[in-house]
Amino acid sequence: MGSARFYKFFIPVAVFAVLLYLASLRLPESHRWDCNAVGAPCLRNHISGEPAGDVGSRPAEGAVESTEHSRLCRGRDFQIHRVLTAFNSAVTGEREILLERYLEGWDELVKFLESLGTVIGFISQEVKGKLGVVRELRRGAPATEEEEEGGDPYRTLRSMMAHELRAGLVDFRRQSLSGCRTLLRLHRALHWLQLFLRAVGRSSAGDSMGALCSVAYNQALAPYHSWLLRQAVGVALVALPDRAEFFRIVCGEEEEEEEKGEREREGRQLLERTVLAITRVYNITQEAYQANGMLDLP
Repeated sequence: MGSARFYKFFIPVAVFAVLLYLASLRLPESHRWDCNAVGAPCLRNHISGEPAGDVGSRPAEGAVESTEHSRLCRGRDFQIHRVLTAFNSAVTGEREILLERYLEGWDELVKFLESLGTVIGFISQEVKGKLGVVRELRRGAPATEEEEEGGDPYRTLRSMMAHELRAGLVDFRRQSLSGCRTLLRLHRALHWLQLFLRAVGRSSAGDSMGALCSVAYNQALAPYHSWLLRQAVGVALVALPDRAEFFRIVCGEEEEEEEKGEREREGRQLLERTVLAITRVYNITQEAYQANGMLDLP
């Protein structure tokens, strides 16, 4: 009884303390940039945590897989089928990543993060900032003479890498406001969500969403965070919605009690397809960064 009262008091206080701490990270201090919530490296070691290999067919550029879903999965503001559509259409037949489609996929994932509650919302703010950086670079980047025939240097991931390397925008020793460095942080965060969503899709009734998310975080993002931020995130994850609420977020509100089982089946199917699409994008992106020696950009 005493233990229950302790946790009832402790968790809100701890969450409030986390929010205060995370708010301090938003102060405009440039030296804070290497320890933010989306994976800037504070530790030099890198845990690859290789996900499953590429799966599924490779759609033609701009192709959008039909993602029509049943009446049970109408969704709220966040609709997971939009994530699936964006990441499926991000990969061309030549295994290129279309940057605008990639960013659109992240736009939808931001809605997912925001739907998990205020405590986890600080991550969505970091992601929004990085999406804005890449889009600003896309709008303002003039093509070099060598690139003029190819058009927009920020059209694909590989064209961005080639452009920024050629223009000397990528600094391998110090932090720089380059698209390559910024998108690397999004890439690491995508790995975290890929692992988390895969675990949720395979979960059973009674499994803790906070525990599943913590395992994914420890594998994908924790190696790049300071000790203090790791502890803060650990406390924040305690406040994640339970499993039933998570499937309501993924598939919207059920109209009848008997629809709950069908809703979870629909949610599992959509999660599986979405994770496969994210995994393919993650793997191709990982290959591109590795080929250019950019996996550990400061």
